[in-house]
Amino acid sequence: MSHGNFLVRNRHAHHWYGRVIIPTHLRHHFAGKRELRLSLNTANKSLAKRHSRHFWLHCQQGFDLLATTQRNKSFKNTRAFLDWLAQKGQGQADMAYKIDFTDVMGRRHVIDLDDAEQEKELALKLQENALKLFDYYKDNPDVLTRLMGLGSNPFAAADNQPESPTSFHEAIDLYIDKLETQGRNGRKLAPRTLIDYRDKLSFWQKHFGQRPMHTFTLKELGEIQSWLIYLPANFAKKNISVAHAVTMAQHKSNRHPPISDKTRCDYLGQLKGLLEFAHSNGFIAKAISHHVEIPNTKHTIAVERLPFTDDDLQKIFPGSDYGVEFGIHKAGIDQACKFWIPLLAAFTGARLEELCQLKTEDIRTCPDTGIIYAMVDNKGIAGDGEKKRTKNLNSVRPIPIHSTLLDIGFMAYVDERKQDKANNSLFKLKRDNQGRLGKSVSNWFSRMDKRKDGKFTLGYIERRGVISKGENQAGEKWSKSFHSFRHTVIDNLRGKQFPNGDFIREPDIALVVGHDREKLETASYGKDRMQLTLRKAVIESINYEKVFFMKTLRKNI
Repeated sequence: MSHGNFLVRNRHAHHWYGRVIIPTHLRHHFAGKRELRLSLNTANKSLAKRHSRHFWLHCQQGFDLLATTQRNKSFKNTRAFLDWLAQKGQGQADMAYKIDFTDVMGRRHVIDLDDAEQEKELALKLQENALKLFDYYKDNPDVLTRLMGLGSNPFAAADNQPESPTSFHEAIDLYIDKLETQGRNGRKLAPRTLIDYRDKLSFWQKHFGQRPMHTFTLKELGEIQSWLIYLPANFAKKNISVAHAVTMAQHKSNRHPPISDKTRCDYLGQLKGLLEFAHSNGFIAKAISHHVEIPNTKHTIAVERLPFTDDDLQKIFPGSDYGVEFGIHKAGIDQACKFWIPLLAAFTGARLEELCQLKTEDIRTCPDTGIIYAMVDNKGIAGDGEKKRTKNLNSVRPIPIHSTLLDIGFMAYVDERKQDKANNSLFKLKRDNQGRLGKSVSNWFSRMDKRKDGKFTLGYIERRGVISKGENQAGEKWSKSFHSFRHTVIDNLRGKQFPNGDFIREPDIALVVGHDREKLETASYGKDRMQLTLRKAVIESINYEKVFFMKTLRKNI
């Protein structure tokens, strides 16, 4: 979107449109719409500016009239509103009009000349004079500040004053609506991502409230980036309000641990996105979003996730006893699911959500090579009817099934699932409220919850004696969870050799595990080396010499 004095233009169009925000208390007359738009029938920006000011003045007159008029029917569009206004003007020629507006200097003007045309003409001149005045003194901030002090708006910022102010609360609602319908940077957002974005935007919405967006200053932006470091972590769960949490942060209170760099990055990222959105839609006149400094968290690890050791794997896969301590059957995750998903992760390095969205038809056999593989894809739908998703484009890949899994009886399980005509998903999982199929599996596999009686509810690996959380000698926290399988597979493959003696390289590993490396260069790597055969050779190199896997494992499910 382009803008200027409340001008907008679709990137595919040539003509400019005028845009006016409808006052909140009048939106019921417009079926809840937030703004009016009108084609200005010109591609000339200078001419469009003049036309847009006339359009804005007409709308302000209409809003004033509408506020004192009893009307039950809503306007269908902008043209219907302007036609109604014209009819009212023709039918009430003697009606006195009054224009009440704030110019770009933050000064309020009330014009009542009993002549609508003269009032419009004078309002335009006052606005143009204010623009010239600001342009003349823009390099003299002292004089500019004193001039702005003449206005009635205590927050007015001359270089950021729109013609129709929009509050933070309203702008954030519009921004959330845009994220839900259009996504960000042209890409649709996953349900879990949307929930996280809404959470952070809700914080800013409660903090700024109904304050006009154009009153936001660079000085305040700098102050926010200073106190946000001290914002209490998980303050909502501790029944601390947003206002109280901000006050604590501003006073650098150490009563509660502060948020992590990653969380601070999320808060600032949403503030930056909001400011970009506000600028592109004319809520603010200056592009100040580039002044938001996002912390670099690439090398900041709050909790390091470790791979499983040989001892851990022996406890997780205890030979013929595998499955004995799976726990009680719960809705949404059965014993077969608990049995096969950890095994698949240990012999593929696949992400949990990639495995959980597999359908029976995704287990395929290559007609040329006879290789059995699982197809991880972001096209089509999962077994529960929701769209499939992958983390990145490299995640779309065939993953050959390791011979160990075939020996244990994986294809027999697939055949069993194919008999279920009502559900073609491989594991019959249900999504949580954030759209994740694998959350229940993750919770079952590794999660320690402290109950009210002081005891702990343990996950599978904790019941098996795997220590899942701790600190190293430097006091840095580490954890082991389902995702540790991915690290385990990658570590297991490093330094291995193919049967011909060639070493397995990082691009070979990336090809199998679906890493987003070097801007998708590995997506085509090995194309001339028969990718599926290469992938199979890499997968078969996964070997856990100290862990005992046997066909009789399935007796416990």
